[in-house]
Amino acid sequence: MRVTTLTAVVFILAFIVISTCIFPVTAYFIESEWVKEIDDAALEVDINTSAEIVVFVVPSLVGHGIKNKQGNEIDDIVELGVYIFNEAELETFDGSQIGIGKPRKDNGVLVLIAVEEQQWRIEVGYGLEGDITDVESNRIAQDYLVPLFEQGNYGEGLYYTVVALGNEIPSVNGTTPLVRGYYVYETEEVYVPEPWWAVSYYGLPLWLIILLASLGIFVPVYGSKRGRGGRSGGGGSTGKW
Repeated sequence: MRVTTLTAVVFILAFIVISTCIFPVTAYFIESEWVKEIDDAALEVDINTSAEIVVFVVPSLVGHGIKNKQGNEIDDIVELGVYIFNEAELETFDGSQIGIGKPRKDNGVLVLIAVEEQQWRIEVGYGLEGDITDVESNRIAQDYLVPLFEQGNYGEGLYYTVVALGNEIPSVNGTTPLVRGYYVYETEEVYVPEPWWAVSYYGLPLWLIILLASLGIFVPVYGSKRGRGGRSGGGGSTGKW
């Protein structure tokens, strides 16, 4: 009886310790269910306004392989944002495109995330600087992106950020040019901090494993090219979460 009580106490203490932990797990930064939501929201903005809002995620500002014209990897998020906005060749529904936004409209927006450094950057094209000022893009990030990222809700934070940015862009009359059709770019898995209760091993959540163990139930767990788009003058906002 004493052994059983001692075992229960040990597992309860372990439960309390683990409950304060955050585990790094390998996954895509944007949860899969939110990728479609973001794409759909950005597509609606594209159809209604002809503006293109693109989300781009890099695991880190070091090692992503994106280089400037001098052949040096870009390790500054503002410089990286300007380069991706203007120079990076990105796939679209109709093939690759250099530049975000419609040609001669300068109406692109880039939401750039550097995961390891926990930095974000919103880059805004010349054609939208009257609609989305630096102050406005920062306010949107502080209202949606930052608080939801702090909770670990990355896809949700990006979705509401895209929606809020789109709401600032006026609709256009007449025929909408060919839509981009692809708005989320994340090519590598990254280490994403995840609360302990979301961690699972072979389909069993960690909290259930701990609970069963505390009850004395053994659980076997095993190891775990189109035309160029708009030009950006560096307008936008930057921050951390």
